Amino acid sequence: MPGAAWSPPVPLLTPRLVLRAHRPGDLDDLAAFHGDEEVTRFTPWPVRTREQTAEFLARRTGQVRAAAPGEAVVLAVQERAGGTVVGEVLLLREPDDAALLGYALRRDRWGLGLATEAAGALLEAGFSSWGVRRAAALVVPANTASIAVLRRLGFAPAGAHGDLARFELGADGWRARHPGAAGAPGAAGP
Repeated sequence: MPGAAWSPPVPLLTPRLVLRAHRPGDLDDLAAFHGDEEVTRFTPWPVRTREQTAEFLARRTGQVRAAAPGEAVVLAVQERAGGTVVGEVLLLREPDDAALLGYALRRDRWGLGLATEAAGALLEAGFSSWGVRRAAALVVPANTASIAVLRRLGFAPAGAHGDLARFELGADGWRARHPGAAGAPGAAGP
């Protein structure tokens, strides 16, 4: 609903993932990719030490509600099999019922479709439950894997934002491409 706080019924479940609030016990899993320069070369944050990752985690723990522009829903991406936190996904609330999508995944899980699955579940919540009318994502042009994720989700190029490429997707485009999305809020999956 436009104007209302964004607050997903966490956890969001997909066939392979649990999207949930960060917890203090996630530190070891987060440090594995926050400290990986291959992962962070395409993120807005630099390589982090374990201590810096702990500080980040303290700020993110429980950040599952966005009531106003500038606030974000930030969820840990946990594998259902094994329980390892392998990434993060977020929607930053922007003015006029818009959102900015972000995600990061640890390197040893790249190429498995997990980023698409996680981002798709959060986008489904945004478009179907929160009244998001359009979503955007900013990506380093050399990050061809992330561009492929965005294209699979239905995003299209929409110009540049500084040194970054901007991609956008409207609610109607999402619904046309993902009717009855498998990652719908609360969907249990197999």
